[in-house]
Amino acid sequence: MKKFFLYSLTWIFGLSIANAQIQTASLQASGLTCALCAKSIYTNLTSLSFVESVDTDLNASAFELKFKSGADVDPEALRKKVEDAGFSVSKLILRFKADKQKIENNGFLKIGKFTYHFVQIKDAVYNGEVNIHIIDKEYLTAKDYKKKITGVKLACYQTPQQEDCQLPNAQVASTRVFHATIL
Repeated sequence: MKKFFLYSLTWIFGLSIANAQIQTASLQASGLTCALCAKSIYTNLTSLSFVESVDTDLNASAFELKFKSGADVDPEALRKKVEDAGFSVSKLILRFKADKQKIENNGFLKIGKFTYHFVQIKDAVYNGEVNIHIIDKEYLTAKDYKKKITGVKLACYQTPQQEDCQLPNAQVASTRVFHATIL
């Protein structure tokens, strides 16, 4: 009965809870000029407890990450590790397997400890691999962020204050909210 009540509340308030975890990610960094730059980022990323493996593509300044089973993936920790190496994230795409997961425009999805606020998507029910593109300012180049900000009219995206997001219930209020779109 308790479980039914919780699911009823999340449906009424527009929060979807995924019974899944983020399995892999593609991270692109900007500012890399050599193999030693990539090695520095690689070393920092592999030091995270939830990262199982990292493959590097020097030509694209990109990193393919695989996460440990059952681990909560922290996009903020990924970004900080790239910045600690002296670079910035220019693109972050997280992947999870959906099982009849309804995701709506201006809707919220909680995966693990984090909440994702979706913008510029069509309401749909997703099955299989879903690519979540993080579009917050710290996860894009300045040029790409400028393009996104003109297309997204939500106050919580246009300002850095997370409290501007109209979170559906108190259950997610203490988590970091990431703005995202689906590729």
